[in-house]
Amino acid sequence: MNEVSPATNAEARRVAKVVDKRSPLSVFDELRAPEGDRRPVVVVRPPYLLAKDAYTAPIALPIGPCYVAASVEKAGYNVSIVDAVGEAMFQVFGSDCGRYNTQGLSVSQIVERIPADAAVIGISMMFSVEWIHNREVAEGLRDAFPDATIIVGGEHATAVPELVLRTCPAIDFVVTGEGDLAFLDLVHGIFTGIATDDVPGVHFIDPEGGYHTGGLSPRIMNVDEMPRPAWNLIDVEHYFIDNWTYGIATGRNMAIMATRGCPYQCTFCSNPFMWTTRYLMRDVNDVVDEIEDIVERYQATSIDFMDLTAITKKDWTMAFCNELKQRKLDVVWQLPSGTRSEALDVETLTALYETGCRLLVYAPESGSQESLDIVKKRLKLPNIIESMRQAARIGHTVKMNVIIGFPHENHRHVMASVFFAWKVAFIGAEDLNLAIFNPYPGSELFKQLCDQGVIGELDDDYFMRLLVQGSLSRAVSFTPHISPWFLAIARVAGMGGFYTLAYLTHPGRIWRVIRNALSPRFQAHNLIEQRIHDFIVRRRAEKASA
Repeated sequence: MNEVSPATNAEARRVAKVVDKRSPLSVFDELRAPEGDRRPVVVVRPPYLLAKDAYTAPIALPIGPCYVAASVEKAGYNVSIVDAVGEAMFQVFGSDCGRYNTQGLSVSQIVERIPADAAVIGISMMFSVEWIHNREVAEGLRDAFPDATIIVGGEHATAVPELVLRTCPAIDFVVTGEGDLAFLDLVHGIFTGIATDDVPGVHFIDPEGGYHTGGLSPRIMNVDEMPRPAWNLIDVEHYFIDNWTYGIATGRNMAIMATRGCPYQCTFCSNPFMWTTRYLMRDVNDVVDEIEDIVERYQATSIDFMDLTAITKKDWTMAFCNELKQRKLDVVWQLPSGTRSEALDVETLTALYETGCRLLVYAPESGSQESLDIVKKRLKLPNIIESMRQAARIGHTVKMNVIIGFPHENHRHVMASVFFAWKVAFIGAEDLNLAIFNPYPGSELFKQLCDQGVIGELDDDYFMRLLVQGSLSRAVSFTPHISPWFLAIARVAGMGGFYTLAYLTHPGRIWRVIRNALSPRFQAHNLIEQRIHDFIVRRRAEKASA
C-alpha cells in the first residue's frame, strides 16, 4: 500500500491522522454475525435524480453500496442490495413539482423488495442534489418497516449529518466518511445489543433531542485486505447496455477503484471533508487480479476506474501498465471520473494506450491560472495543455472538465476558461464538460459562503438549485461580479464553440458520426456522442413511463 498526503491545510492534516490501523480481516472475525441470527441487512441504492431538462446524466454501477455490503457479507450477515436504478433503468418518473425526474424503482417498489423482517436498512446518500427524493425514500421505508434501524451514509450525509437527522426523523443513524467498517461496527452493535454510542463516525439524535456526533469514520489503512465489491448481490447485466454508461459504452462496462481518497484540497470539492487528505493506492497486483477476475466472471469489455484521482504517481502507473501487458488481458479501460496530469508524460501516456486505455478525463477546472491558484487546484495550465496534446496525438479520447463562476471570478476569468476550452479543441480534445459553480455541502467554499451569509437556510429550494448541473436552461451565480444568465450564455457558447471546433478541425470525426448513425448498432467514440444517445433513450423511457 502506497500513501501520499501532501496536505497544507491544518484542519485537513488533523483529521487525516484519524486512521483505523486494525487489520480488516481481524475486524470481520471480531464483528461476526451472532450464530443463527439470519435477520436481513439490506443496503439500498436509491433512484437516480436528474433535472427535467438534463442533457447529461450518466449512471454508474453502485460501487459504494457494493463495497459496504461486501464487508457486512464478509462478517457473515444475511445481507442483500436493492439497486433501485439497475432494477428499473428504463422507468423514468416526473416529480410532482415538475422540476426533476427520477430514474429507477418507485418508493413502493423498493419496499416490495425488502424482507418484512429486515433488521437494518442502509441507504446510500451520495449527492446533495438528490436529498429531497432520498428523504422521501427514507420516510417511505420507515412507514413500511417501523421496527427496522435505518442508517444512511455517503458524501451528502457526511457533509450535513445533523441536517439529515433533524429534517428526516425516519433516519436513526448517519455514518460519515469512509464507512465500510463503521457501518459493520454499527450493524454488529444492533444485532448483539452492544452499545453503539461511541462507534467512531456514527451520528444520531439522542432521546432528549441532543445531537450526538461521532466525528469522521477513521480512514482504513489496510485497504488491500478489504473485500472486493459484492457484485454478486446485484444483477450487473442491467448495466451492460449502450445507454447512460459513465464512460464510453462498450457493451459490458464494469467498475473498479484502484485508490481511495485524494491528496489535494481543491476548495470547491468535498473530498477533504469526506475522505480527508489521506490517499491510498492498492497493490498493483491486487488491482490487476481484480480486473482479471471481472473479465473472467462477467466477460467485461471495459473497466471504468471510478477513483477520485486515479493517477498521481508515475512509478505506480508504469508498474500497473507493465502488469497489464504481462498478463495480456483483452480488455479496454477508461478514466471517466477525471485525473491529474502531473504523471501523464509521453512515456506514461504511451504505456496507458498500449495497455488498452481509451478515455482520459482531465480536470483543469479553469482556464485562468489566477482562479486555479485561488481554489488550490495546484496545477499549471501549460503543463496540462501539453499533456492533453500528447494524449490526443497518441490516440486517447480526451475530455476536459471546467468550472466557471467561482465566487471570486469576474467576466475576465470566465472568458479565459471559454477561450481555453476552444484552444484545447484545436489540439485534439474530443469532449468538454463546462459546469457552472455550485457550492456543495462539505466543501471549503460552501463553508465560506455560509459564513458570509450568501447561502441561507439549507431548505428544499437550495437543493433544487443544485439541478443547474446537467441542464443548459438553468442559471445560478454565487459571484457578485457576474449575473446568472451571463454564466448560462458563456456555458452554451463555450461548449458550442468547443464542439464546433473539435469536429471542424478534425473532419474525420464528422464522417465517423455519419457512419455510426447509419449503423444498425449504436457505438459512441466519445462522450458527446454517448450523451446524445443517452438523452434520446432517456426521453423515450420518460414517455413510456408517463
